Amino acid sequence: MENNHTDKDAILVQWLNGDISAEEAKKHLSHDEFLKYLQITEEIDHWVPNNDTSVFDMQDVLNVKKETRVIAMNTWKYFSIAAAILLAIFVGPMLYQSITTTTYETAYGESQTITLPDGTSTLYLSANSSVQWKKKDWTGGKRRLELKGKAYIEVPQKGGFEVVTSEGTVSVLGTRFTVYQMEQALHAVCYEGRVRATATKGESIELSKGESSLFFEGIWGAKKLFDLEYPDWIKDHITFDNAPLKQVLDELESNFGLKVEFKNVNLARRFTGSIPKNNLNQSLQIIFPTLEITYRLEDKTLYLSE
Repeated sequence: MENNHTDKDAILVQWLNGDISAEEAKKHLSHDEFLKYLQITEEIDHWVPNNDTSVFDMQDVLNVKKETRVIAMNTWKYFSIAAAILLAIFVGPMLYQSITTTTYETAYGESQTITLPDGTSTLYLSANSSVQWKKKDWTGGKRRLELKGKAYIEVPQKGGFEVVTSEGTVSVLGTRFTVYQMEQALHAVCYEGRVRATATKGESIELSKGESSLFFEGIWGAKKLFDLEYPDWIKDHITFDNAPLKQVLDELESNFGLKVEFKNVNLARRFTGSIPKNNLNQSLQIIFPTLEITYRLEDKTLYLSE
């Protein structure tokens, strides 16, 4: 989406570089902004640099009697003005973004419940995940947020709602659903209502209540049916239904803070089962013997081999 603040900075840069006229810049800036920057540029235009080419000699300084001198600071004044302009151009947009952007993050094994800006929607952020939104994305009837990781969202109020991830976007109308963004994968689960999930590459799928689908290796998998009122990871367990091993490992990393090292292990292998969120050893004993994968845990690193 376009950022008006950034557009103004671009116009100012073009004006200062002489790429556009003052009249053209005036069309894109408010009256007060135009007058402020015009005053600054006029002051800089009148600055005359010191072209003195004399060489500094320390002995001359030592031979002169000590006396109090007053040094004009006009040169530093103009340098300060120029620095202020550059600061406004390059730092201004970042400062503006930080003021108008709301961000929530969770650590390994941590979850968080967040009331969204519309006052009626609730987001349950899973472990090792983050969500953020800009103030402008929740005005004029819009509701939009950006997600990294996994979240369960309840949207009781009718109207547009978008969850944007690096792997795709999930759009909904009054529903309850889960979005799980992984590297090169996206898992969408609909608990109520209807959702449309669109992968970054453009492939879309529509899900109704009790349906889920995983976008993996470039395609949406067949819809899977389930009979759950809420995702179990909000409580004490995490359930996998024919999930790729890559998804299972992502869950272990997020919930237990593990680093996974493996050799010759097929990440496309599938696992079905349920593991406890608060017991790492039991989780490992459930997953890997079933898949006939050898594992070794040292400190916070999990080594896998087949």
